[in-house]
Amino acid sequence: MSMAGGVDIGAHEAGFPVSRCAKCRRDVLTHVHLDERGEERRCCLHCDAEIDPREVRWVEEEELDRIGYELASEEGFGCGRPGCGRGNCSNRR
Repeated sequence: MSMAGGVDIGAHEAGFPVSRCAKCRRDVLTHVHLDERGEERRCCLHCDAEIDPREVRWVEEEELDRIGYELASEEGFGCGRPGCGRGNCSNRR
């Protein structure tokens, strides 16, 4: 795992990496991006703004709903027609 400013930014705990994004003005999921030198940088999932890795906290799946996320599953998702929930259903909400 790579270090950014002496902070390990890899996935070292269970759960999902979340941080406050100043540009989006909300708590967001984050992802790791490799810069031009191959260094890992933690970024906002929505706008790709760089996130200070010291500000990342790890939350469990149950906490995602509180900040506006949910994990989709094939079970009970969509209208029930074949292919629904995969972006090809005309019965979108």
